[in-house]
Amino acid sequence: MINPEEMAKLADPDFLANYLAGLPQPGPGHGGHPAVSVREDSYKGHRIVIKTTYEMTVDGKPLPIHVSLSNDGSAHVHGLPNYQFLSVVDLVRALIEFFPNEFPAEGPPADEYGGHGEPGGHGTHNAGGS
Repeated sequence: MINPEEMAKLADPDFLANYLAGLPQPGPGHGGHPAVSVREDSYKGHRIVIKTTYEMTVDGKPLPIHVSLSNDGSAHVHGLPNYQFLSVVDLVRALIEFFPNEFPAEGPPADEYGGHGEPGGHGTHNAGGS
């Protein structure tokens, strides 16, 4: 049985961050490709497979994590195994919150949508037409 002091130590987010930082990092061939999550289900004798691809960046730098999605759409990541997120955006926000040393501040962002004034960062050319 784990004593209360040891339990408190193991529950400390800094302990988890240091532990994860000490794990072997993927080689150069693993960080440059998008994260793929595969969900499978069967319904009335049919096999359903949904592959979702995420290419994530924070401050313009790739975020090489493996995201898993449940059939209800909630997101999970190995770095925070006891957490379930309603969206991948919430998941990335939590990574920034729990692992601030991995995301050093480089000045304020241009705006909420990466400097282009709307979601997706595509400006008005995303609306079709011109």
